[in-house]
Amino acid sequence: MPQTTNTLTQLPGYGFLKSLIQTYKSVRHPIETMQDSMARFNGTYAVNLGMMRVIATQDPGLIEHVLKNNHRNYQKSEIQIEYLGRFLGKGLLTVNGEYWLRQRRLIQPGFHTDKIQALYAIMGNTIERFLDGIPTGMIDIYPLMHRLAFDIVIDTLFNVDVPAEKRGILGRFISEVQEFVIKDVRQPYKRWWFRLSGEMKANLKKAEGAREVIRYLIRQRIAANTKHNDLLDMLLDVRYEDTGEPMTETQIIDEILILLIAGHETTANALSWTLYLLANNRHELSSLRNTTVSLNVNSAAMNPALASVIKESMRLYPPSWINDRVALEDDMYNNYRIPKGTVVVSFFYGLHRDAKQWEDPLTFKPARFLGEAEKNTKKIFYPFGAGPRLCIGNNFAMAEMCIFLQAFLKRFDINPGDAIPITRPLITLRPDQVRLRLQNLEQKVMDNTNKL
Repeated sequence: MPQTTNTLTQLPGYGFLKSLIQTYKSVRHPIETMQDSMARFNGTYAVNLGMMRVIATQDPGLIEHVLKNNHRNYQKSEIQIEYLGRFLGKGLLTVNGEYWLRQRRLIQPGFHTDKIQALYAIMGNTIERFLDGIPTGMIDIYPLMHRLAFDIVIDTLFNVDVPAEKRGILGRFISEVQEFVIKDVRQPYKRWWFRLSGEMKANLKKAEGAREVIRYLIRQRIAANTKHNDLLDMLLDVRYEDTGEPMTETQIIDEILILLIAGHETTANALSWTLYLLANNRHELSSLRNTTVSLNVNSAAMNPALASVIKESMRLYPPSWINDRVALEDDMYNNYRIPKGTVVVSFFYGLHRDAKQWEDPLTFKPARFLGEAEKNTKKIFYPFGAGPRLCIGNNFAMAEMCIFLQAFLKRFDINPGDAIPITRPLITLRPDQVRLRLQNLEQKVMDNTNKL
C-alpha cells in the first residue's frame, strides 16, 4: 500500500454493481475470485455492498495492524458472532468484548504447554489405536483424519469411554452444522427458504442434541466425583479471579462446543494436506522419518523437524484461510481511511502464497520454518491467527499433529494417489478427498525380502 502522506487516498476496488457481481462469483469460487482481485489491486481492495463496506487484504502490514497493533478497535463480525453463535452458544469463538476477555483469561492457563503435556499420553494412546486399524492400499485419507481428530478431541476432553451413539451425535453435529452455516452465510437470499423448509430447525435440533450429550457427560463426571486429568476436569476446576466462582454448566457446554469445532476440523484438514504434500515430496518424507523414528511421545510433540513440515503444510493450505474483523471506530492505515463499521477481511491463503513475501511460494519447503530461517516468517504466517485472539489451542494442535506424524511415518509409507485434491473453502479449508497409496512398512520389508 502507498506510504503515508498528508492527503487521504481512495482505496481501490469495486463500485456497487461490480461488488454484487464479485460477491456472486465468490459464492461459488471464493479463493479464485479473491486471488484475481488481489492481483488486480495489488493486495488490498474495497467492496461496496451498500450498507456494508468491506476491505479485503493480504497486505501483512494491514493484517498486523488489525489483529495486533490496533486490535482494540476491531472485533469479530456478525458472521461469526450471530451465525455460528446460534449453534455454538457463547464461547470464545463467538463472543466479543469484556465477556470474551474474561473467558479468555479464565481458560487460557489450561492450554499452556506445561499444562497440555499431561494430555500427550492420551493423544499417543488414541493415535496408536487408530493406526492399528488403518487400512492400506489406495484410500482416501481425509475421512480417516477426520475420525482421528475427532477421537483425539473427544478423548482429551473426556478421558472416559464415550458411548458410540453419543460420539455419533457429536460427530454429525460437527460436520453437518458447519456445512449449513456456510450455506447460510454465502446464500443470505435463501434464508427464507432455509426457515420455510425446516432446514434451519433441523440443524438447531442437531446443535441441541450435541448440547444434551455434553450435559450428560458433565453431570456424570460431577456425580462420580472423580478426576481424569482431561480438559473437562480443567473446565470444571477453573475459577474466576474476581468472584472465585466456577463456570456455569451452560458456559462449560458452550466452550466445549467451540473446542469440538475448532479442535477437530482444523486438525483433520491440516493432517490431510500434510500427508498429501509428503507423499508428493519423497525426499522430505524420507528425511523426516529418518530423523524422528526413535522419538517418544513427549519428544515428538516438541520436535522442530516435525513442526516445520506441519507449518509448511499450513502455509500452503491454511486451515483458517480467512479472517474478518469489524472496525469499532474510524481508523487509518497508511494514507487510507477505514470508516467505522467496515469489515476488514484478512486473506491468509493469499498472503501465504504471495511471491512478494515468500521465495518460491508454491514449493513445499519445510526448511523455511527451521532455525534462524523461521524468523523471516513471523509477520507473514498466520496459521492460528494473531494478537490477543490467537487460537487458544495452538500448542495443543501442534503437539497432537507432531505426535501423529511421527507415529504414522514410523509404521507406514505413503505415495501419491490417483487424484489431485480440490480445495473446499468452508469455515476451514477442507480437501474434497486426499487419495494416497498407503503401505505398512513391515509388510513392505517382507515383500521386498520375498522378491529377493
